[in-house]
Order: sequence, then C-alpha cells, then structure tokens
Amino acid sequence: MTPRRFSDPIRPSGGQTHLCWLDWVRFIAAFMVVGIHARGENWVEWGRLTETSQTKLAALFFALTRAGTEWVLVFFVLSGFLVGGKLIERLRDGTFSLPEYVLDRVSRIWVPLVPALVWSAIVAFWVGKPVSWLDLIGNIIGLQGVSVANFAANHPLWSLGYEIWFYVLAGSLAWWLTSETKVRISAGMVLALVFAVFARMRSEFLFAWLLGALTYWLCHKPRMPRLAFAGALFMAGGYVFSQATSATVSVDLSKWLRYVPSVEVGIVTLSLGIALILPFLTQLAPQSLLSQRINDFGSKVAAFSYTLYLTHIPILYLWECYQPERNSAINLESVIWYLLRIASCLLFAWLFYLPFEKQTGRVRKLLRGIWLARTA
Repeated sequence: MTPRRFSDPIRPSGGQTHLCWLDWVRFIAAFMVVGIHARGENWVEWGRLTETSQTKLAALFFALTRAGTEWVLVFFVLSGFLVGGKLIERLRDGTFSLPEYVLDRVSRIWVPLVPALVWSAIVAFWVGKPVSWLDLIGNIIGLQGVSVANFAANHPLWSLGYEIWFYVLAGSLAWWLTSETKVRISAGMVLALVFAVFARMRSEFLFAWLLGALTYWLCHKPRMPRLAFAGALFMAGGYVFSQATSATVSVDLSKWLRYVPSVEVGIVTLSLGIALILPFLTQLAPQSLLSQRINDFGSKVAAFSYTLYLTHIPILYLWECYQPERNSAINLESVIWYLLRIASCLLFAWLFYLPFEKQTGRVRKLLRGIWLARTA
C-alpha cells in the first residue's frame, strides 16, 4: 500500500452504492428515540397510571418506549457499519485519503450540530434550563460525558461525543497505517489522545461501533439467512438482558437479576445481533415498484433524522413549559397530545433541516475547494 500524506489532493467520493433499507433503519431509530422521550413527557410512570389504563397493550407500549439506549445503539452500529466499514474497504483498496475523510466527517457532524446547539441555547434560556458556555465548547469537540455536561440539558447530545471520537479513532488509525514513519509519530499521538478520552467513556459502545465496522464486508458475500437469524436471536437476547438490568421504579426485578448478565454484556450482545442483520438487509433489493418507492421514501425521511435527533428535546421542553402536567390515564385525549408532541418534533426538524443539514453537500464541496486552493 502506497503511503499517503495529509497533503494528498482530495478525491471526491463518487460512485458509492446505495445500501437498501438502511435509511429506514436510521429514521426508525431516530423516530423511536423521539417517541420514547415524548412518552416520558406525556404520561406518568407505569406504576402511577390509573388502574383502568394498566392494560396489556399499554404495558407493551410502555415496555417498547423505555429502550432509549438500545435505539441509540442502532446508531452506533450503523455508523460503524457505514463509516468504519467503508474506511476498512478503502484501506484495503489503497484509496484512503485523510483530507477527504476529515472534511466528510467534519461537515457531516458539525453542519447540523452547531445550529442545533444554538437552538438548544435559545430554548434553554426561554424555559429556564442551565446554559454553560464551557459546556458549549465541550459539546462541539465531543467532551460531553468526559469533562462537561450535555449542553443546555439536551441529553441526547451524549451520543455525539461517542460519534465524534469514533471518527477520530478510525481516521487516526487509518492515518497511522498509511503513513511513513515520521508521520506515524503524529498519528500515534492522536491515537494516544483518543485512548485517553475513551478511558472516560463506556467501552461497550466502542465495541458496538467496531462490530458494525467489522461486518460491512458481508454485504459483498452471498445472502446468509442463517447468519441473519442468529443476529435476530442475539438482538432478542441482548434486548432482554439490557432491559432487565435497566433501572425501573414500577417493576421489581430484583429476584431475577442474579440470572441476567450485566448491562454491558447485553449491549454487546445486542450490538452483535444488529451488526449481523445489517448486511442481510442490504441484500434485500426491492423487487417491485412499490418496494422501490418505499425504499426511496426511507431515504427522504432519513435525510433529516440527524436533525430530528438533535432538535427534539428543546421542542419537548417547550411542551413541558406550557403543558407541565403529565397524564395519569391513557385515553383518546392523552394519545392525541402524545401524537401532537411527536408531530411537532417532526415538523420542526424538517424545517430546521432545510437551511442546515440539507446544505451539508454544499459545505463539503466548499471546504474541498478551499483545501485544494491551499494545496495547489
């Protein structure tokens, strides 16, 4: 493999093959996170619901809408699959370019993130949530959960810290592998910094990202339904382990916890299941016009899923400010309020997406032009 330096010209990444159904996975994960947070703002805890509301259907709904970490885990595995897996493929083919990788990742993360942080600050000032400028700087560079808090009480931002450092880890490792000895010293110093940061983070989430990256090559192999079936079993087992060890004030699981692995084992098991299913999904190419349209619509809604994830908590804070009372009964009125919360998050995210996240490609092209002008 020919060593590549940081000053290599940037080659636009073209000709990438669309992977079927993964856009739907991305959007559903973001939508479920919104649904989970909206449910917590709309209803009281299960144990405080009225007796007539504690039905089996309601129990199922509450069980499905308490798995916030598990849906964020889908993001981590999917990120490893798409970013880490393609990075490994480029290293194998000798086509990795550090400048291209850096500009792609910087534009992808920060073009939507910075406006979302501004939006979070505006709402926090309005509703009386804490705002720290130190937290703002820390959240921009991914130190939330390491040395600063989530900015403006926008708690889903915790996962952005992991994503940023996943990208730095992958890029610096690729830089080290494709550089000459003198440059490797600089890459090694960056890797040391990454290891120091991850020493303060939860390692099971890093394993989830790596599992996604290591299964990307299966996309190019013949369809393996048995492997996907094994993945479904791992997902089910990991989900049960993770949920059984999650804190709850409504259900006493203490006598069963001795038989359940730790939450970390549950997360890794669930991650493995997701990672094994993703390649199988990509091989289920649409066979009809209807399925093709469904797949295409998934691309449209997934386009603003990152913005939805970043902006929905401030919207829910506004709801909490003007409608602070949570419902103790599940009835038509409370369900309508719940759906209105979700709909407002979706509508605002789409409107917020248009001037910011939708322009990511243009910003990326502009940054490439600036870099080429400097290196010419």
